[in-house]
Amino acid sequence: MSSLRNNSILGAGLGAVLGVMLVGIGAETVVHPNYPEKAAFLPDVVIESPAGQAPAGPPDFGRLFADPAGLQELIARGERVHAQCVSCHNFDAGGPNAIGPNLHDVFGRQVASHAGFEYSDAMHAHGGAWNYLSLNEFLTSPGTVVRGTKMAFAGIRNDQDRVALIAFLRSISPNNVPLPAPLPEAAPAESEGASAAETPATPG
Repeated sequence: MSSLRNNSILGAGLGAVLGVMLVGIGAETVVHPNYPEKAAFLPDVVIESPAGQAPAGPPDFGRLFADPAGLQELIARGERVHAQCVSCHNFDAGGPNAIGPNLHDVFGRQVASHAGFEYSDAMHAHGGAWNYLSLNEFLTSPGTVVRGTKMAFAGIRNDQDRVALIAFLRSISPNNVPLPAPLPEAAPAESEGASAAETPATPG
């Protein structure tokens, strides 16, 4: 009797396993799973620069700052932009140094020359003077232009804000730095079709 009971239990267990397998096979017959090789939300993206496109040049300070009305608007905007700098710099005449040097007379000043401030070796090695182009380059990305600078600031990537800040710094600096000459205006590009139309046909 004990052997018969064990055989019955074993047979029931095998039957249950076979039943589950048959249900799985039947389900796969009705529904065909189709899994893509790559997840749809992880596309392969390749970012390329447009062919033949040259990087943008420096702002045309000679033209932008030559217009008195436009210059005043830039200075007013630059004064608003400089608010993000006051946590590290003082802008008052004769004001103390803070985390960074006083910037009242920075325009036209020699790099790493403000009295009483301990500049990094990288800034001392940079050399030169702070003018239109050097300020524009440095303020775009300080850590890239002067590697090793103590200035922990990502930079001002917005061209208009950066030009406006330079206009403001110039307005509070006693140093007289002449405006650079306006950049030459690019000649309007002629389409190839127009050039071809103007070229007389060669008789043949």
